[in-house]
Amino acid sequence: MPPLGRTEDLARQWCFEHASRDTLGGVASTVRPTELPCREHRRGHELDVVVTETTSFAADRITAIGEAKSTEAPVDVPELERLEHLRGLLPAGKVGALPKLILFARSGFSAALVRLAGRRPDVELVHLGRLYGGD
Repeated sequence: MPPLGRTEDLARQWCFEHASRDTLGGVASTVRPTELPCREHRRGHELDVVVTETTSFAADRITAIGEAKSTEAPVDVPELERLEHLRGLLPAGKVGALPKLILFARSGFSAALVRLAGRRPDVELVHLGRLYGGD
């Protein structure tokens, strides 16, 4: 893992070293950032966290993707919608089951996002307490 210093680095390290199999939809063999090309927006989209699981006798598969936000305002529903869009851009050959969507936030999450995430088994919200307390 690279030296820590940014929220994104901390999120990647948490996924690799502390997150549970349930949180990630598998075991983190690698965790890294990437950029996904997007025809709809005619540009690439940066993605802070891509969790890939490697198993014997099977192709690597992406189990989770995520974004880390260190803004002063709580993260809201549009960030989840952006992650859903990015999940649709993942290469089909690298995706088995639907990858989990993970949002990391220094300032927490809006009430609307918390309600929505509570109804979605594919969404994980990671606030500072969870980040530093483990999974």
